[in-house]
Amino acid sequence: MLKWSSIILLLISTIYIFNTQPPSVNHQLIIKAASQYKARIIRDDFGVPHIYGERDMDVAYGLAYAHGTDDFSTLQDILLAVRGNLSAKNGMKATVTDYLVQWMGVWEQVNEHYEQAIPLETREVVEAYAAGINSYAIEHPEEVDPWLLPVRGQDVVAGFVFKTPLFYGFDKALAALAEGKLGKGLDLQTTVQISDELQPQLGSQGIAINRTRSADKAVRLVVNSHQPLTGPVAWYEARLKSGEGIDIVGGTFPGSPFILNGSGPALGWSSTVNKPDLIDIYQLTINPDNDNQYWMDEQWHELEETEASIRVKIIGPLYWTAHEPIFHSVHGPVMKFDHGSYAVRWAGMDEIRQASFYHKINRAKSFKDFIDALAMKAMPSINFVYADHKGNIANFYNAMMPDRSTDSTIDWQSIIAGDNSALIWNSYVAADKLPHTINPESGAVFNANNTPFVSTDGEGAPLEKNFPQWMGIEKQMTNRAYQIKQLLSENSIITAEKLHGIKMDVNYSPLSAPIMVLNKFLTDGLPVELKEIERYQLAFEHLKHWDLNTDKNNTHAALGVLTITPIINHHMFKTEHTNINDNFKFAVDSLHQFHGKIDVLWGEVNRLVRGSKSWPLSGGPDILRAVYGWPLSEDGKLINKAGDSYIQFAQWKSDGVYQVSSINTFGAAMTRPTSIHYSDQSPLFAAGQERVVEMDIDKLLKIALSDEIIDGLVKD
Repeated sequence: MLKWSSIILLLISTIYIFNTQPPSVNHQLIIKAASQYKARIIRDDFGVPHIYGERDMDVAYGLAYAHGTDDFSTLQDILLAVRGNLSAKNGMKATVTDYLVQWMGVWEQVNEHYEQAIPLETREVVEAYAAGINSYAIEHPEEVDPWLLPVRGQDVVAGFVFKTPLFYGFDKALAALAEGKLGKGLDLQTTVQISDELQPQLGSQGIAINRTRSADKAVRLVVNSHQPLTGPVAWYEARLKSGEGIDIVGGTFPGSPFILNGSGPALGWSSTVNKPDLIDIYQLTINPDNDNQYWMDEQWHELEETEASIRVKIIGPLYWTAHEPIFHSVHGPVMKFDHGSYAVRWAGMDEIRQASFYHKINRAKSFKDFIDALAMKAMPSINFVYADHKGNIANFYNAMMPDRSTDSTIDWQSIIAGDNSALIWNSYVAADKLPHTINPESGAVFNANNTPFVSTDGEGAPLEKNFPQWMGIEKQMTNRAYQIKQLLSENSIITAEKLHGIKMDVNYSPLSAPIMVLNKFLTDGLPVELKEIERYQLAFEHLKHWDLNTDKNNTHAALGVLTITPIINHHMFKTEHTNINDNFKFAVDSLHQFHGKIDVLWGEVNRLVRGSKSWPLSGGPDILRAVYGWPLSEDGKLINKAGDSYIQFAQWKSDGVYQVSSINTFGAAMTRPTSIHYSDQSPLFAAGQERVVEMDIDKLLKIALSDEIIDGLVKD
């Protein structure tokens, strides 16, 4: 865990113990608020909710209720976390998260700007979503933490404000700064604790094919964001349709009233994580005679001081209340450590309109609608691979990019001197000035967490030279990006089956950095300390015959993947560098220890596990069939934790017909192990197959397992 000793020790030193009771909740007010909504929830043959309502707010109410039915515990933890109140439930392990919420000023921004910055139509939606959670909670009091109710629309908006910077690595930058390791990268979970489960690293990919490249003149989109399989950012599938324009199916996160990744009859998008330089850290010169003053523009300035108050559960009704000062300079909030004091400025630090952005793209009907939403500059980061029924395709490198053009000589990716106010940026680069690829001649676009300067298999990608270094735009390629480009270039015409095969590809590219390291290892030969030992000699010869394939029946993949995974983690996630000789030895020893041989089937090691059930998997880390299971389990297996989760294939055929198929790793009932939908999609997922999603209500009703009207008239 992260050692924020300068925070934690001060928290502990200012603790007061109280027998504290949660505030009383007026259930009648909650019931009255919910009575204005009415939603129809039809669950298909896999229990996936299809939610209908006259208004967008009715659909949001139904989505919240349905999600609570399937995963209330995660919803609850997220809401407590975004309030900075998770320690009241989870104790000391959540204090850093609660402090971070207050340090970031999440609630100052939401409370000050909610009415003005969020349009009424979006406020109505987030408030209806909050009402849906409240309704479910009142009907199921045994599941409810005493500090939860009532949930408000502001809680929903705050969830977006708090979580969106985490996608571009905000928490990691703070963690590295706290430990004096800025730039070296730390594990996501060392900072933010929303779930008790370890949240693995994030990836993603999206591919769009237009009519000119498609065998049957259909437009096709692969929606394939790689997320943890459980927890606060695990995908939950829903289909939403309102009388006001929302008509979409896709994945959402607990706490979101909107589809975040998906498609509808008009258009669709796949989101992928990008990590431009969106965080600036300024080192302050502190007055040696007054540690609350900093030097800037040739004079001393006072740090502004506020206070974080954190309620920490001990046991039963006993709580600690910890008080810790929060300091601000003109740059932003400040962290004080033994090794210095630093102010932090980040993209979106004053932004609360993320929910409005998603509301707009959920209702979008055209390419212009989507571009207009991007032009809001409300989403701090995230790439969007786009396609629509008209035949438009695009890859947008979206970012709230700080305009640092005042001084292009500064290394903005290092720590910056905090003594010059001219280096404090106050605006963002316009959306159309960022890298984008629109309708390239090749008829295909893609992104797989790689540089936006490689976004198609032909001409039309943006040129690196046209974008200044201070943007910090990624230049790296991933194995997945190499494979997509290669597989597209081998096929001038793409069929639906070929596109499916590209998405499910299980090979490493010889061009990928980890494979280059592996090939050098194989060329150089075993180190002296291993070459005299027979088991390593035999394993080395075995590894030479690996074809870089990760099919579940491959007998060389286990040794190969175990050898290169630490290298992949270093390249993708900036984990500590490891020596391939050590990796190889570990792989050989582990396979002998747990499986008795090195030529074990890859599917015996690479597993999808849900409860007592287990399935073999093809794929692996940084493979298009993405499976992330590192580290080895206690019985020597890689249990899938992240990667391919919600997958969608959408197509808009030349005759105007929209069709969609999808699969999720487990099932709709995310945290309900007694439900048949806890793992009913897993066999299909493990086999690399999908299910048809019925968008027509008459066809849906023929396969529906339930059809329920939720009218807000809950019973206390």
